[in-house]
Amino acid sequence: MRVAVTAGHRRSLHAVALVGGLAARGHDVALVLEVSVLDVPRVRAYLRQWGVRRLAGKVASRAGRGSFGGVGGEVRPLRDRLAAEGLPDSVVAGAEAVGATHVRVRSLDDPAAVDALAAAGVDVAVYAGGGILRPALLDLPTHGWLNAHGGPLPAFRGMNASEWAMFHGVAPAVTVHLVDPGVDTGPVLFERPVEVRADDSIYDVRGRAALVGVDALLDAVDDLEHGRLRPTPQDRAAGRQYFVMAEPLLEVLDRWRAQGRTPRPPA
Repeated sequence: MRVAVTAGHRRSLHAVALVGGLAARGHDVALVLEVSVLDVPRVRAYLRQWGVRRLAGKVASRAGRGSFGGVGGEVRPLRDRLAAEGLPDSVVAGAEAVGATHVRVRSLDDPAAVDALAAAGVDVAVYAGGGILRPALLDLPTHGWLNAHGGPLPAFRGMNASEWAMFHGVAPAVTVHLVDPGVDTGPVLFERPVEVRADDSIYDVRGRAALVGVDALLDAVDDLEHGRLRPTPQDRAAGRQYFVMAEPLLEVLDRWRAQGRTPRPPA
């Protein structure tokens, strides 16, 4: 299939793993849309979401400077995957390696993003970060957009879905769905469990969920090509939209995990 992939920043290991994996499976990666983080409104939004400490940790870890307050566990699984498969660690190099056009935009709402996707003429687009997808983009790929959401749907929509699921005693899972104009409300394709080990930190769970999500999206593109997907519409009234989990709640969740509280499988 002819595919486009988004990337939330220039060192998106998630996007690089998808680009390399899709090409290895015989798909034509035509376009990689990278959203630049060098944008004042976006940096301010990240500061509001994560705070200075967590934002600094993410930047340091993704730049390869080790763990910062445990954040390294979030990127280690994907970094190990790239090393094992001989893939680069930057979006530009990943696109070049498979002959994809690389376009850097200020946001996915940028007219340049719409123009690039329209020109690429792809069968499907795979979302790997970058912000909200507007209707102008959603309608361009023939078969729509695929996303791997980090929590069970429809129960846990929005941000930090793995953490919120565990906070409510539910085992985390990655749900692959088609993207629609709502927040994680598109038709569900399938769900994959995320292993939670006894000594895991929240960042370890996030990292494992990211790896599960990459493999699930690769399988979804294969299944789409062979007509094996059966979308199931969500009940929009079911579940709840969650936002970034505050640091004190993350500490509570880590304490519960250390005490051996085991989440149950999703219903």
